[in-house]
Amino acid sequence: MGTFLQARRRHLCVKEASFEDAEKAGDLWNAIVGLGRDPPTRSFAEAVRDTVPAEYMAFLALDEVGAAYAFGLLWKAGKHVPEGASAFEMRSAAREEWATFDRKAKQVKHLSDGFGWDCSSAWAQVRQVDATGDDMDRVERIARLAGRMFASLRGAHASKVHGVSGEVYSVEQGNDVARLLPAETVLLTDPQIEIVALERIASRRAAQYAVRGTTKKSKGPLVLALDESGSMSGIRNEWAKAAAVALARVAAAEDRPVAVVHYATSTVVQIVKPGDSAGVVKMILHFLSGGTAIGLALSVAVDQVKVLAQKGQHGADIILVTDGIDRNEEEQKKSVDAASSIGVRLWTVVIECSIAEDSPLRKRAAQYTELNDKAMTEGSSITLLAGAT
Repeated sequence: MGTFLQARRRHLCVKEASFEDAEKAGDLWNAIVGLGRDPPTRSFAEAVRDTVPAEYMAFLALDEVGAAYAFGLLWKAGKHVPEGASAFEMRSAAREEWATFDRKAKQVKHLSDGFGWDCSSAWAQVRQVDATGDDMDRVERIARLAGRMFASLRGAHASKVHGVSGEVYSVEQGNDVARLLPAETVLLTDPQIEIVALERIASRRAAQYAVRGTTKKSKGPLVLALDESGSMSGIRNEWAKAAAVALARVAAAEDRPVAVVHYATSTVVQIVKPGDSAGVVKMILHFLSGGTAIGLALSVAVDQVKVLAQKGQHGADIILVTDGIDRNEEEQKKSVDAASSIGVRLWTVVIECSIAEDSPLRKRAAQYTELNDKAMTEGSSITLLAGAT
């Protein structure tokens, strides 16, 4: 629980308010966090104390960043309360700001859950986005989708079995020694019944994991080339950014670095770390607009892999997301060749469009997927890229 003196040193809004009127600022802070003496009778601080939502009392006492956000709202509102205002008028003004705080607190929870941040980091980013006038609702939507995607990826990982290539979805009979159930492999260790086990394998009657897809894992970085051409605005861009966050969270747990190549007819490279809340929001809000230069984007992505390889990060997966068609197939082929030459796998995701079957972006991809508008609102849509994690 932070005292007023501590808050004044740590939070600009509290510091500036204390310069205006230190006594009133102190009373307001204590009313918000439940510290110190009772505020003066018939004061705005008293109205604030009397209207603190019960569900936030413990939170405000423990989370200083959230309390500072509430302080900023209420201090500004208090300056607009006229002299001689009644207790009812002051409480009404305070309740309006608590309603605003409630909306922001819900956004903070969505950011915290969706991006895997602590509440203090989420509050800091909500305040920053508000201050710069950016679209907080869009950030919230992306956070909620990213959270559902992350849960889906974790579910896909939970259905993997160590040493088995692919997603395990059932049990079947067969003779694939690499996929035998433990109950079968243990039979091979007993000389007396080993012959029985071998006979079951030879006759394709051994119990083994049924798998789909391939999950050969690169130990190197994950590079995402995200289309930011004009047509990618709206839900398409939100899906791409949410996917980037969810994939980055999984990769971070495996100590894999993640780079995002923002592209249109130019490119911007950004290293993304899920714990860097400011960096994540910067990535989400970034949008170039313009045309679609896929060959250029892949070339830059390959260069980024090479940079990371110099730092000891060998091997990589490149995920290409686009909703457009770049006719420069020669440049695309050159970039795909460069990626293949250093052992990089390409994953191609096209949104509400289709790429020709003989295109290197489709023909040589480890996986090629087309997304429709319905899939872009579903967290499970990310499982198509589970093999890249």
